[in-house]
Amino acid sequence: MKKLVLRAAVLAMLTAGIATASGIAGASGAMACGNDPEKSYTFAASLPQVKFGDRGSNVVALQLALRKEGYDLQGTGQYSVRTLAAVQHFQRKHGIKASGIVGTRTWTALVGHKQHSLTGKFVGAPTFSILPGERNLDKLATLRGVLERIHPYSSLPQKGVHDPGFDTYGPETQALVKDFQKRTGIKASGIVGPKTWAALIHAVSVSGGWTC
Repeated sequence: MKKLVLRAAVLAMLTAGIATASGIAGASGAMACGNDPEKSYTFAASLPQVKFGDRGSNVVALQLALRKEGYDLQGTGQYSVRTLAAVQHFQRKHGIKASGIVGTRTWTALVGHKQHSLTGKFVGAPTFSILPGERNLDKLATLRGVLERIHPYSSLPQKGVHDPGFDTYGPETQALVKDFQKRTGIKASGIVGPKTWAALIHAVSVSGGWTC
């Protein structure tokens, strides 16, 4: 229950622009929680081509989206043989040439059918940064609320706002951010700035993770 309440609160901050987060004002709670009938075909068509050998945030997002479809991928950020096999299987399943190249047709089949609210229609990246050791309850709640939507961080024990250290950007949360930064090709400083926020939001959006 505590986890669900936190997820809903963080999504509200990111979509309504309240507290310290930046977002698009006016989205209803129901629509922001995945009840928007609009699909994500335009969003899917905007995603860049990804191919074997690529690295970085787009690969992480691809891997997490495929994981949602049942493929055992870990979001490493490296398009290696395991990811290639998953992509080719997905392509064959959907009548797409199994080239392993993820272009518009593959993105559309993978992401386009998702409700647009789940792929970030109402979500804007926060405009603030978070520095190691910083204490700010709103900032840390937002960061943790985004991280826990991304595998493998979603399986970690969840803290509540009243738990000790929740309002402090300490070593435990820094380690998660640094790990994500390494996977997405961002300097692993632990500083959560525009590049890291963009990669975090992108990973959740492509995988359709903006649920309450």
